[in-house]
Amino acid sequence: MDYSVTHFTLSPMSDMAADILSALLAEQGYDSFEQTETGVDAYIPTELLAQTDVDSLLADFPLPDVKYSYQTEAMENKDWNEEWETNSFEPIVVPELCCIHDTRHEADSTVPYDIIINPRMAFGSGTHETTSQLVELLLRSDFHGQNVLDMGCGTCILGICMSLRGAERVVAIDIDEQSVDNSLLNCGLNHLNNIYVVHGDASAIRETFDTIIANIHRNIIINDLPTYVAHLRQGGTLIVSGFFTEDIPAIQAAAEAQGLILVHQQERNNWTVIVFRK
Repeated sequence: MDYSVTHFTLSPMSDMAADILSALLAEQGYDSFEQTETGVDAYIPTELLAQTDVDSLLADFPLPDVKYSYQTEAMENKDWNEEWETNSFEPIVVPELCCIHDTRHEADSTVPYDIIINPRMAFGSGTHETTSQLVELLLRSDFHGQNVLDMGCGTCILGICMSLRGAERVVAIDIDEQSVDNSLLNCGLNHLNNIYVVHGDASAIRETFDTIIANIHRNIIINDLPTYVAHLRQGGTLIVSGFFTEDIPAIQAAAEAQGLILVHQQERNNWTVIVFRK
């Protein structure tokens, strides 16, 4: 597949600005990101480039004091999945809890959970604030005997965490075919056979779950809330993330309209995780 790269320059540059930009670009079809000293390099299949509207996206950028510029160029035709794996991420260690690493690195024997993730072009190595918060939350929770759903699974890292914490059955759904393939790879790398990966959106949900996780964008969460609730057992848990602190009122109002109760909320660098109970 041919890829193009858009080089974004942000002024002033900050981790928060880069994270927000990456999250917004993901909605436009960009599927991998590299933070630079001055901004973000965002990668997209060239065939999707004509469908993007970066100018409109940046016109509504939620940090009004940040100035930006960008330019796009075609990339050399090569196997970018192989390139991504070759230049993958450094191990992420949560002290006394877990080590997340790719196949180039060794396990950390000092922590109870060793998770292997080869992210390829999918989201979810554990470096982003939403993913890292969820990993810690899930690995400190008990899912024994549960039927759980990882909606918008990316690399399936969250589904893997729930499996490691005792979930009896995990369904992982993603609309992106590369994420589906990558999830299958990562489940195999972690020797887990109770995770079932499905290609699709919320309309692909077919059964009732004890816990549903959706680490997606605010608008998608709000739009799909009725579907999540319809497939969540009474007393079940819905965990949502992938949005900013200022989005909490809109998401809470939509969730309460569906009969959900907010039971936990946490933030890190303006990225939020909310837990609801049905």
